[in-house]
Amino acid sequence: MDERVDELLDPENTWVQRIRVRLAALSPELTELVLHLAASGEFWDWRGRTNGAWKRRTKALLKADGAPELVREAVAALAEGGSLHNRTDPNIEYDWLRPSPTRHLANGFVLACGLLGGKGADPAATDALVEVLLTVARKNASVLDGYFVRDDDLSGAVFTALGDLAAMDALWTLHREVQPGAHCHLVLVRVVKKTATRQGLLPEQLAERTVPTCGLGPDRTVRLGPPACGAPWVNLSYQSVVTLESSGEVTVDWIHTDGSAVRTRSPFRSPKGFKARHGDEQVHMTRWLAQHVESTLSAERTRLRALLPLDRTWPYAEWARHYRDHPVTGLLTRTLIWEHHNPDGTWTAGLPAADHGLHPPASPSTGAHDDTLVRLWRADRAPAAQQQALAELLESRGVEPLVPQFAGC
Repeated sequence: MDERVDELLDPENTWVQRIRVRLAALSPELTELVLHLAASGEFWDWRGRTNGAWKRRTKALLKADGAPELVREAVAALAEGGSLHNRTDPNIEYDWLRPSPTRHLANGFVLACGLLGGKGADPAATDALVEVLLTVARKNASVLDGYFVRDDDLSGAVFTALGDLAAMDALWTLHREVQPGAHCHLVLVRVVKKTATRQGLLPEQLAERTVPTCGLGPDRTVRLGPPACGAPWVNLSYQSVVTLESSGEVTVDWIHTDGSAVRTRSPFRSPKGFKARHGDEQVHMTRWLAQHVESTLSAERTRLRALLPLDRTWPYAEWARHYRDHPVTGLLTRTLIWEHHNPDGTWTAGLPAADHGLHPPASPSTGAHDDTLVRLWRADRAPAAQQQALAELLESRGVEPLVPQFAGC
């Protein structure tokens, strides 16, 4: 092995142990590539800015025989085990996560992945690479259950690479999964906006795709607590559960050590003794999250209200992902009347169903395909009989629209 390459490799790092044999017998061209990637710390920062000269040199070096394969193998090794940091003790100090030649090399390999796409690239190989990058990002951005050491630098490098690959679906996925509790979320937001703009997405499309999930699951709850007892992106010394109720109210269950719980509502004051026992900062995390859910729901209510007079349509699959199935937007969506476009040119109105359909007054479900157009129902273009029937449907199902949709509301 070239001595200069050997100096980059921390022998105790498990990622290094997985790729050491691969780096032992490199051609002069691949050795130059590895040394160049290890210099990424001088030309890239975790905020997602990459020096143009460094990228141009990387592209040139990636033309060497075996260079793309080497990059893919090195990044695939990052997706294994504990990613770059194979540590399982959640009580470690973070000060050891300082810049090092090994971390710079890992970042360089990831950034190089973003330059393997483009014209002439094998779509199947690119898709496989994106999946690997998703795994690396999830492990290093506190998304996966279990304990993985968070590395904001490496996560930011992954986001940058996905942006270079124009992997918009992967970026949307990470935007839903990576929570503001991770510092790298700032990089992700910046990369998402930049990539979406480059791909020509309209501002309204960007807005609906970047609604925060606030960590809420399909049941509209998120549990916070010690490692392995709650959301992986924040650890507290106590347990609490934030819930977005079906009524649109946000509640917090503060759980005592004996398992009993006290439920509070906005402004989410903690029970007596919680601050003294756990500290202001710990209690603030739960209160902040509950307030974040509240403000997100309020913003979505305003956004959906603004959509009512418009004639926007969505393909069913797109609407289901960003509206019906979103933990915050979905609460509002399922209390509104929507219309599906039928093959004969007519529109069927009803409430969203759990499957590919609606619940109209006359039948339990109306099917829809992924490309079926969906739009918001508007009272001003509906006959009085349909308005009456839909009002009765809402009443019979006990649904109270969280966004006014009928005339006079």
